[in-house]
Amino acid sequence: MNVRFANQAVRCRVKRAELASLLSGRALTLEVSLPREQFFRFSVRPSSLSQWQLEADPTGYWLTIPVEALRALSESLPSREGLRHAFETANGTTVEVSFEVDVKDRK
Repeated sequence: MNVRFANQAVRCRVKRAELASLLSGRALTLEVSLPREQFFRFSVRPSSLSQWQLEADPTGYWLTIPVEALRALSESLPSREGLRHAFETANGTTVEVSFEVDVKDRK
């Protein structure tokens, strides 16, 4: 899994095998070790509910995507289009999260 942060945007790109893991109910986690025994984690979890969620704390982010949306994405492959969802922030702006499958990766 690759995660990229930009101004008011987060992009998550996974391989086909990682999408298959999500569809089977397993979460994906990217963990980056930092100095002084710290770490940063970005986790993607499938949900049987139809609502997206984005949660955060000082150690990382947890993105929850409805499994129905993941299934629809899987059925549309190979397609460069992914999933997008905007979350409102406390200061009135939005952060857009995109979730994509690397269509060049055959694994």
